[in-house]
Amino acid sequence: MSETLVSTRRQLLVGAGLAAVVSQVGFSTGALAAGPKRKLIWVPQALGDWDTALQVGAKEFCDMAGWDYQRIGNPNYSVENHVEQVNNAIASKPDIILTQLESPGLLPAFERGIAEGVTMVIINQGREEEAKKLHLGIIGQDEYDSGIVNGYQAGTFAEKLTGKKAGVVVLGNGNPGSIAIDKRQAGSEQGVKNYNADHGTTYTFEAFPDGEFGELTESIQKWTAQFNEKGDDLVAAVGTGNPTPIYQAMQELGMKPGKIACGSFDIPPAHQKAIMDGWVQWGIDQQMLYQGFFGAAAAYGVIENQHPYPSIHTGGELVTAENLKMIADRSEVWLAKAKAYGFM
Repeated sequence: MSETLVSTRRQLLVGAGLAAVVSQVGFSTGALAAGPKRKLIWVPQALGDWDTALQVGAKEFCDMAGWDYQRIGNPNYSVENHVEQVNNAIASKPDIILTQLESPGLLPAFERGIAEGVTMVIINQGREEEAKKLHLGIIGQDEYDSGIVNGYQAGTFAEKLTGKKAGVVVLGNGNPGSIAIDKRQAGSEQGVKNYNADHGTTYTFEAFPDGEFGELTESIQKWTAQFNEKGDDLVAAVGTGNPTPIYQAMQELGMKPGKIACGSFDIPPAHQKAIMDGWVQWGIDQQMLYQGFFGAAAAYGVIENQHPYPSIHTGGELVTAENLKMIADRSEVWLAKAKAYGFM
């Protein structure tokens, strides 16, 4: 399946998901039906600024519904820390908790929340086996399909920029063992294979733990080692969520923008600027604003209409220099709202 078909399929699924949410929550005249005031808590697996757009989406729906919104969490990720924060949220007796289910270790916390009458909604990432046990859907990006887009772009720009038909595509896995990141890696490898099959290239694929979500200097050093080891064989360097250490390693080595292909999942403002400056050629928008908005809307449907919420695939939207202005313009919208809400 080509990256174009995957991306188009993803947009159709987002549209279908929006229709499902609109149907289930009962929009009729553009306003939500009045109901008791609720409290929604978003519990990210780790605090940071990565979820700002998601927060905006959740807060917007809460404002429409007349609900209170809160975020709690721990900046240091571990399954144990995430479970602790979910349990803390449950103890405060909210009506709704939005959170990820990235590990089987979260299952008891979800079960506890459900037993205590909390409407639990899985957003951003979730394990299908555990979600099925809980009879819950997952609202977020299909990481494997988005990985295919990522890998296909690695092949596309590797050939365009280097002119080579053979070489190595190296992917940095920012969090080995995370189901979402591992699916991104697997999909990227398949995307490179798909490009080879479509274009007669023979690119190989390698992955290594690059620590891109951790300390920047250490990750830069790891990428510098990759550049030195692979030399001219390296045709593409790919991230699983943060390309910054890749292009900063390129800068420290005196490489010029576009010498090799570089891209990654996600598309925060810094990533957008790197595309504008030519260091990065693509990103993949998982549309986190929709994840927050759809998650809150799904909870409304469960509470007000007794309607189980559907799984909704957001994301998979390819971002390149060609459509960057559109992405930047809409980023300015949610950034302005984030500032107004006090999230920044």
